[in-house]
Amino acid sequence: MNRGIERAEHLFRRIIKLEEAICVVLQIIMLLICFAAVVKRYFFNAPWAWTDEIQLLLLVIYGYLAISIDVYRDNHVALTGMYKHLSKRGKVVLDLIRHVLLGGFFCLMTYYGWKVYGIKARKLLTVTHLSQGIVFMAQTICAALMVLYCLMNFVKAVKGFREASANEV
Repeated sequence: MNRGIERAEHLFRRIIKLEEAICVVLQIIMLLICFAAVVKRYFFNAPWAWTDEIQLLLLVIYGYLAISIDVYRDNHVALTGMYKHLSKRGKVVLDLIRHVLLGGFFCLMTYYGWKVYGIKARKLLTVTHLSQGIVFMAQTICAALMVLYCLMNFVKAVKGFREASANEV
C-alpha cells in the first residue's frame, strides 16, 4: 500500500511541476499581452479588440490551475479557529470530513464542467472565434485532478488517523 501511495505521490508531484510551469507561462503571456495592449491603445491609438478576451480566458485557466495546486498541497481550505484547539485525532477526523466534502464538490465540478463543455464547445467567442468550451475543458481537467488530489489527501489523513490512534493507546 505504501509503495502505491509513493508512486501516486511521485506522479502527482510531476503533474504539479507541469501545472506550475504552465502557470508561469500563462503569467508571462498575460503580462506581455497587457503591456502590448496598453502601448497599442495609448501610444498608437489603435487598440486590439482581442486582448481582453484572451487575457480573461488565460486568467480563468490560470485560476483553475492555481486552485488545483492548492488542493494538492492541502492548504486551500482551512478553518483554524476551532481546529487548533483539537487533539491530533480530532484534527484528523475533521481533515477526513473536509477531504470527503471537497472531493464530492470536485466530482460535481468535473461532471457538470464536462456537461457544460459539451454545450459550449460549439459556440465561439465574439472576437477571437475560439471555442467557448476551452474554459470548461480547463475546469473539467483541473477538477478531475482535484478529485485525485483529495483522494490522496484522504488516504494520508487515514494514515495519520491510524498513527494518532496508535500513539493514544
